Amino acid sequence: MIIKIKCENDYLMDILHKNPNTDMGLYFKPLKNGHVAGNIVDKHSYEIVFQDEKHSYLPESNQIDYQSYCAPLATLHICNELFAHILKSREEFSTKEIEWLQLTQGEVDTKPCTIQIPSLYIDSKWFRDGRFLLAKFFDGIRVEQQSNRIFMLTVSAPTIFEAVNLLSLVSLFTHITNDYGMFTFIDDNLAQKYGRVLSNIRNVPYFVFYLFIQRAMKTEKQFNDLKPVFENYLAETGLQVDLQWQGTKQQRIQHIVNQLEMDLPILDIGCGEFDFYKKLMKDGFKEKYYAVDTDERIETLSRSVIKRFEEGNLTFFNSLDDFHSQDKLNVLLMEVIEHNSIDDAKALIKRALGYNINKLFISSPNIEFNKFYHNMESVFRHADHLFEPNTEEFRAIIEECIAGKACHVEFFYLGDKINGIQPTQGCVIWLK
Repeated sequence: MIIKIKCENDYLMDILHKNPNTDMGLYFKPLKNGHVAGNIVDKHSYEIVFQDEKHSYLPESNQIDYQSYCAPLATLHICNELFAHILKSREEFSTKEIEWLQLTQGEVDTKPCTIQIPSLYIDSKWFRDGRFLLAKFFDGIRVEQQSNRIFMLTVSAPTIFEAVNLLSLVSLFTHITNDYGMFTFIDDNLAQKYGRVLSNIRNVPYFVFYLFIQRAMKTEKQFNDLKPVFENYLAETGLQVDLQWQGTKQQRIQHIVNQLEMDLPILDIGCGEFDFYKKLMKDGFKEKYYAVDTDERIETLSRSVIKRFEEGNLTFFNSLDDFHSQDKLNVLLMEVIEHNSIDDAKALIKRALGYNINKLFISSPNIEFNKFYHNMESVFRHADHLFEPNTEEFRAIIEECIAGKACHVEFFYLGDKINGIQPTQGCVIWLK
């Protein structure tokens, strides 16, 4: 692995803590099962080479695996070993004095910096259709594909401090989202460290914090420790945020499951990948579960789900026309109506209300929240959405559909709250 740091700042080596008059500007140190070598090319360029001598950095690989030299984990370890002083908090870094200059690091770190890794291993859904997800949120990130899973990463920032922190953050996200991410464990100390690294970078959009919470945090304790830090950071950007531990999907599932009676059958219209069924089965659900979805892929998936759970209570239909039951039901219409035209969505809700229902659960994205997702490529969250209502429109749809019916409606909202807005809206309808 090679890391190239370039900056027109004459104090580059002072900030990196590298002395050009020591060993001809060379620096050698053991790193894990290899060695890292740093070289002062000139006063504006510093290069780092890592060589693995025994074991690969990738799980279940061997010492001659070329990917070992491209692994983002190696980048993380290099940053920790050589530049730990730059990964301190912004205040601690800025106020720290460089003794031989009698100036603080903040006073001399004033010029843009570019860091390049010619070969970085990325095997993640975060690189798709020629685009790297994080480049959507940071102007200073550029990824160019060199071969199948090898990419050249370039990170640019206004200062050396931000460039090193951004490199560390990109390496962390890449490591935990690569296909071997299941092997990654982040303890409380690492969560605190990389939470600090994230907060060191200026102008971080809300959704990057959401991604960090969902992908890098492993325990609710880690979340509770960093929640006020992230919320205070976002408050300085004008966003009053109440972050939640669980992702929106998990919150939606748990919120609904908590209200479902275990002794009534369920009709799940637009069941998707059977998330509600799987959760209910773990909780001991034994009643009939009717799942409906028009996607052929879901029909194939249903067969494996039926085999996985031996209760024999799941029946799948690829059309609602095939479902016939007079049983009293709880009906799920979760994240479904937006895949239809508004008129078809209303017709679907009215059709669901025509069954012998105990409760009808409906949820939909709130389009008012979309502005917080940063640089969305379309008005809607997904390409297959035909509409997404705002709060007033959602309520109007529901009220139109229940007009003339004796029923009770309770609206709910789920997900991170930003300036009073949440990403998911829904309702529960009881017929009287």
